[in-house]
Amino acid sequence: MITSLGSNIYQIDVYDQEPERTSCYLILADKVALIETGPTPGTVHIKDALKKIGIPPEKVDYIIVTHIHLDHAGGAGVMAGDLPRAKVCVHPRGARHLIDPARLAAGARAIYGESFDRLFGDVLPIPWERIHTPADGEILDLGGGRVLTFYHTPGHARHHFIIHDPASRGVFSGDALGVRFQALSRLAGSNFTLLSTPPPEFDPAMMIETLDRAAGLDLEYIYFAHYGRAGGVSAILAGLREQVNDFVAAGRRVLTSGGAAGEIEKAIWEMVMDQVAVYGFKDREHPAIQFMGLDISLNAAGINHYLQKVMGIANNR
Repeated sequence: MITSLGSNIYQIDVYDQEPERTSCYLILADKVALIETGPTPGTVHIKDALKKIGIPPEKVDYIIVTHIHLDHAGGAGVMAGDLPRAKVCVHPRGARHLIDPARLAAGARAIYGESFDRLFGDVLPIPWERIHTPADGEILDLGGGRVLTFYHTPGHARHHFIIHDPASRGVFSGDALGVRFQALSRLAGSNFTLLSTPPPEFDPAMMIETLDRAAGLDLEYIYFAHYGRAGGVSAILAGLREQVNDFVAAGRRVLTSGGAAGEIEKAIWEMVMDQVAVYGFKDREHPAIQFMGLDISLNAAGINHYLQKVMGIANNR
C-alpha cells in the first residue's frame, strides 16, 4: 500500500508479517531518499512503489536506515543492489554490520529459529564504499531547499538515529520514539503508542534524553516506522516519558520481590490494559490488542536485561 502524505512524502507498507506493521518512507526532492527498507521479503513492495510513483532505480540517491535491526535494515543490501547510485546512510555504530551482516543475521536466527528465513530472508552485505555514517547533527541536502538533519538517539539501541525534516515539520523516528499501533489508534480515534525497549541495549536514561531531544524540535508529525504518521507530538512524547518511568519501576518491583521477565510482562500488560480501557477496550483477545503482544514481550525482556545485567538487580527468588 502506498500513501501520499503531502510534502512530497510517500509511505510504503512493506507488509512485514502482516499489514500495518512496518512503514518505509520515500522523500522526493531534487534528490530522492528512501527511509528504512524493512526486512528483505518486504523489499518487493518498495520496488513496486517506486515503479508506480515513477521513480527509476537509478534516480534514488540515498537509502537511510534509522538503525540496523532487521525489521528496519534487513533489506538494505537487496535495495542497495537494486538502487545502483544510492548511498546507504547508517549510524557509525551500525556500519560494520551492514558491510558484513553475518553476525547480525546469526544473532537473529538464534532467536527466531526456523522462522528466520520466512521473516527476514537473505541479509546481503553492502560494499563499504556505498556506506555513509552521518555524524550527530549532520545535514543532508536533498536540493530545492529540502534538508534533513541526523540526530543520534540512543535508548532503544546505541546504533540509532532519527531524521528531522523541517520541510514537513516531521521526524522519521525508527523505534527511538516508540511504536504506534495503527489499528488500535484507528478504533480509539487517538494515537496509541508504546515504548520499544528490547534487549540488549535499552537504557532508560538515554531514552528519556532522546525523548527530550525530540521534544525540543519544532515538530508537527512523527513518521513512525511502526506505523504511520501521527500528529499530537507533545502528548505522544509526554506519554512515552511516563512509560519509561512506570515500566522500569514495575520491573524493579517484580525483580526485588523475586519475580522474573514473565512477571514483568504481566505487569506491563496490566498497565497497557488500563490505558486501552480509557477507550472502552477491555478484551485482551481483541485482534488490535493482541497485535501488541510481541512488542510487550520484547519490552519486558529488555527491561529485565537492563535491570539485571546493567543495574545488577538480582532476582531474589
